[in-house]
Amino acid sequence: MLLLIDPAQALRLIDSPRLAREDSVVPAQFPEHADSPYQPEYGWLFLYERQIAAFLETWLRPFRYELIGGKGLLCEALSNAFCHGHTKDPRKPITVRVWVGNLGLIVQIQDCGPGFDVQGVYQRFIANRDYYSTAGNGLRLMAHSQRFGVFYDATGRRFHLLYFFSDSLDRLPGTMYLVAPETGSSRLSSENPP
Repeated sequence: MLLLIDPAQALRLIDSPRLAREDSVVPAQFPEHADSPYQPEYGWLFLYERQIAAFLETWLRPFRYELIGGKGLLCEALSNAFCHGHTKDPRKPITVRVWVGNLGLIVQIQDCGPGFDVQGVYQRFIANRDYYSTAGNGLRLMAHSQRFGVFYDATGRRFHLLYFFSDSLDRLPGTMYLVAPETGSSRLSSENPP
């Protein structure tokens, strides 16, 4: 589900967050892997997404295939950072951080690109128009997840995946979320900000 929430608010919601992992992912430093189903320039993704999935297994094992692989949320976010944020420059680092709290966890993926107009993209999305001319599938996948909340910082350089250990986004105060166009009621909801 796409959320309209500030990263600091999200950290408070997971209660007593601690930084559990921080990686600097430089695609050029990953060896090629014969089993990778991805195009050669994305071979690094095959290896890294398995590393981060192994780390997250304690909390998210049942949802592994919602997170990695061709239609996985983390795969999409890492791919977007590489493709759009870094214009496929394999020497630029992608920073991945995982915060774990008493009530949930947050995975942040940060690129060093120029960012994007988050509100503009959200507005185009709720108007049922693709943002990326080549796909826009990642945003659709993110919007339709009922288990994971997804949001960006104001610059569009930091993707966040929010998961509550209760396996429900119901604990979000004020339900600050974007309703996906396919549900029939495209709107921004910002009642009762957290």
